[in-house]
Amino acid sequence: MKKTNIILITILFGSIFGFLATGCKTLKEVPEDLSAAQLIQQGQNSYGSGDYKAAQMYYNAVIDRFGDDTSTYIEARYELGHLFLKTKDYKKAYAAFTEILELYDSASGAAVPASYKKLAQIGIEKIPENRIK
Repeated sequence: MKKTNIILITILFGSIFGFLATGCKTLKEVPEDLSAAQLIQQGQNSYGSGDYKAAQMYYNAVIDRFGDDTSTYIEARYELGHLFLKTKDYKKAYAAFTEILELYDSASGAAVPASYKKLAQIGIEKIPENRIK
């Protein structure tokens, strides 16, 4: 093999292994300076790349830091429910979606995003019946 080919192969494998090493790393802590919207976005980005642990950390950070705001809390709980549904943790998904629906039932004039009520209902419908109990 020519020296040039060996160098190219080395660079190629180095790039692949470097990508795999950084692409599969899980978040250790959530930055303190992010807004609720930024945390949700980071959670969605992590979810989209298959890093469900990091996504869950971001959504939980939203609840911990901004959970006093009902609409933000509902959005983060929905995202968690959706994540649990994806990972087939049906009991947790059911709990998240049910909590959202209960919040709608008890919300007396509070500003709650109406779309998440329907999304939570759809989420519950996707859970196999034998997995809820």
